[in-house]
Amino acid sequence: MKKSNKLLLTGFFILSVYGVQTVHAQSPRDWAFSGYIGVADYDTETKPDPFQRITHEIKSDTAYKAGFMASKYVNEFSFDFGIEFIQEVDTHADEKLIGVHNHTPVFLGINYHYYTNLIDPFIGVGVGYSFNDSSVSDFIAAQGMNMEVDDSTFYFLTAGFDYLLPYNYSLFLAGKYTVADIEGKGTIQTLRGTTQLEDEGTLDRYEVNVGMRYFF
Repeated sequence: MKKSNKLLLTGFFILSVYGVQTVHAQSPRDWAFSGYIGVADYDTETKPDPFQRITHEIKSDTAYKAGFMASKYVNEFSFDFGIEFIQEVDTHADEKLIGVHNHTPVFLGINYHYYTNLIDPFIGVGVGYSFNDSSVSDFIAAQGMNMEVDDSTFYFLTAGFDYLLPYNYSLFLAGKYTVADIEGKGTIQTLRGTTQLEDEGTLDRYEVNVGMRYFF
């Protein structure tokens, strides 16, 4: 092969690689739709026993989750509106089942992006409202107790990165820490009759999400 042809092919290869990177870097970022799956690990908390002067360690199982999100991009910022579905999981007190709970959060978030040619890190904060559903176990019901949790607000921090793909897609991985306090209301049966109960707890959790975005 002649030297001039080799130089031509080399130049074409370089321009091709540069062109792919340019497509990645210049993908339109006006709006995006995202879908993702993840896991949520709830913080452990300590609660007093209503019958004895002792405390119990309350722990919920790790939950699987799925979410959908619409995002508006403005320069280095994006503004998210999303909804998630967190599966029903068991809650234990000292390894004994005391109830189940599941959640459907809706949220608003704002993120700051560090744009590069291929991997774009981001950090963000947000606030949301969670529709909560819960019930006590047969063991707790047999003790004469009943309790349900109210819907609640929550706050979160998030950080992650997008891996840009052709055709205006990206894969993303994000960690999230959610702070969520809840209030519960119920009754307890005693020798003196039915007593109203009010309780406060936490749904603080660590989350990891992986998903795909489509920019348009």
